[in-house]
Amino acid sequence: MIQPHSLLLYNRTLSPLQQWLGEQVEPLAEVVGERMPNMLVGPAEIAQLLRIVVAELEATPENQLAKIQYWAITEIGYDAPFAADWRTALRVLKHELLNRLEQHFSPKDALRHWRELDDMLTYALIEVTQLSSDIDHAVMLDHVVNLRQQTEKFERTKSNFVVVAAHELRTPLTILEGYAKMLAAETGEETTLKVYVNGLVSGLERMKALITDLIDVSLLDLRTMELEYNQFYLEKIILMVADTVSSHFAARNVDLIIKPLPVQQRIYGDAERLAKAFTKVIMNGLKYTPDGGTVTINSVMQGGEETAVDYIDVQITDTGIGINPEDLEAIFRKFNSTSDVKLHSSGKTKFKGDGPGLGLPIAKGIIEAHGGRIWVESPGCDELRCPGSTFHIELPILLEKPNQ
Repeated sequence: MIQPHSLLLYNRTLSPLQQWLGEQVEPLAEVVGERMPNMLVGPAEIAQLLRIVVAELEATPENQLAKIQYWAITEIGYDAPFAADWRTALRVLKHELLNRLEQHFSPKDALRHWRELDDMLTYALIEVTQLSSDIDHAVMLDHVVNLRQQTEKFERTKSNFVVVAAHELRTPLTILEGYAKMLAAETGEETTLKVYVNGLVSGLERMKALITDLIDVSLLDLRTMELEYNQFYLEKIILMVADTVSSHFAARNVDLIIKPLPVQQRIYGDAERLAKAFTKVIMNGLKYTPDGGTVTINSVMQGGEETAVDYIDVQITDTGIGINPEDLEAIFRKFNSTSDVKLHSSGKTKFKGDGPGLGLPIAKGIIEAHGGRIWVESPGCDELRCPGSTFHIELPILLEKPNQ
């Protein structure tokens, strides 16, 4: 039971509204409390707020707001459930208070008194709503941070598993590959068995390449891929890649045109990794270019804006079907596919044949590990007009070996 509160504690003359509301503190608090069972806000807390309202009714709006803000911080603090219950309590309190004003005063006086009371009660409602929202926001941020940490942990665990599993597969695969090659060497060229053995060797080579890609993409995810920096001619690396893939281009009747690079001196980088990155991008251009099309490799020099390092922008342009705007970034995400799963093909060069979605993510990871970046431009996807795409591979021109 609430202890009666004596308004004689105030050393000033009370207005008629203050005197009336002071008499209504306990009855109002009891009624509101009964309408809100099983809530953290009870009659005692409601009565305390009403006494503040009584005391500050004649104060300036600035003082009223300051008093309500102090009450909200000291009495509610950052207790989310308490703040949420107070929102309900204030709405019920305003409803009960309006009913009592209508019963005890004329319509004109009831409206006037309600306007006087509504300001402070609205201040209180705003404050508890703000507190509740801030707390909810903070809780949500904590959940987001925890979720992100759990996701990152899961990704690391998954990448670690892929690396371990791929390494475990490599050992028996190497043994099978060795026996298959020995069998191929001892099999006559004209026999039917030779066809079977060659098929076995080819399949094992494809499996080995896939396992290597899985290891590479996992090492990039874990940021544990080590680069072996050495000097090389970038143009020679691109020409070497072109020679390696030339048979695939010939099989599809697609021209591969390489224009001279503006960089003639040797630069530093991991030549083997960069060759793999260029191979992935060039073969991607072949895969999405119809028979009879063209893939062109051009390049331009760019001066370093934020650093003294110059960059070369190697542009690989195809006359293929193009890429939709919403897929320009998605194609660089691992295991992502923008094609119909029915088009999946284990072949390297089949037109529009979809793969596991590792090639471009690996290329992106290798280029970024070198301090460069890769992106693509395309006016859109159109299999009839074939607007094509241009992949930009921007690499720093390192004339000295970087500190690793």
